[in-house]
Amino acid sequence: MLDDMRAWLFVALWMISGCGDDGPPVQEERTWQLVGEGRPSSLLSVWSSSINDVWLVGGREGLGLGPTVFHFDGTAWTKRDTGLVNVDLWTVFGFANGDVFLGGSNGTLLRHRNGAFEKLTTPATDIVFGLWGNSADDVWAVGGQTASRPFVWRLQGSAFVAQTGIPAGLTGAVWKVTGRAADDVWISGSQGFVLHWDGQTLGSEKVGANSESLFSIGCGAARCITAGSNGSNGVLYENVGQGWTSRVPTQDGPIWRGITPVGDPPYVVGMFGAVLERDGETWKIDPHGLTTEALHATWLDADGNLFAVGGKFDRAQTLDGVVIYNGTAELPALP
Repeated sequence: MLDDMRAWLFVALWMISGCGDDGPPVQEERTWQLVGEGRPSSLLSVWSSSINDVWLVGGREGLGLGPTVFHFDGTAWTKRDTGLVNVDLWTVFGFANGDVFLGGSNGTLLRHRNGAFEKLTTPATDIVFGLWGNSADDVWAVGGQTASRPFVWRLQGSAFVAQTGIPAGLTGAVWKVTGRAADDVWISGSQGFVLHWDGQTLGSEKVGANSESLFSIGCGAARCITAGSNGSNGVLYENVGQGWTSRVPTQDGPIWRGITPVGDPPYVVGMFGAVLERDGETWKIDPHGLTTEALHATWLDADGNLFAVGGKFDRAQTLDGVVIYNGTAELPALP
């Protein structure tokens, strides 16, 4: 009997300690962690299928150098070489155990498949700011530049093809794209515009004023959210299926730059390291205290792992990349 009790106690302690797990050490409670700061270039986008599959992308690390790309496999961060130089990567989106897409300046779109990067054909050389896909064969890319027309591209085979339906009066860029299904795709843009694909046509709706750039958009099961700036302060709108409504006072709020594209609860990040969390029917600031750098993008996976990335990105050469994490895992620092 004593031997049986000792054996049971050993098994119980082994299970509690997490021996045999492939992922990083696990804490009992969710906490914020500073994973990296002061990087040579800004970190501009993050995507993960789980804590064992996290991608970070960012700007080029100097003249003649390549963009920043890191991957975390649950044990260690690995820096990846795309083979590109003088390219900033502004967005990343992927599929669990499958393809990962990366987009950025010079019309760059990469597909990571079977351990290698492949450069895909694109219609133009403007900046790709946003990516989302319903499947690895149905991916949307959006972007533009200040002096040109915005664009919406859709993957067909191995090439992206331009889509019609962008409002004639919309200039600048469409910034981010997300969706809930192949026939329910949402895109945020400059001049207060939001675009929607219903499976047949790409329509548009004027959500904010001409002075408002809606830098990001995210959709959960119950609502879509878009946020950005009116030039000096933050704006945020929600749509629960009955039209868009302003939900955050804009008189003195920070400029918002990123929204968790999918999942609930939604988070919004922005200037001065601000993180905004939807708590029930209200929004509240999460005082993580880890950084005051501007946060550009954020991602929440199905297990509740929350990442936010940023730096000094409103300049020709991005600087001071930062990444923070909220969850139960204990992550190593970026190398």
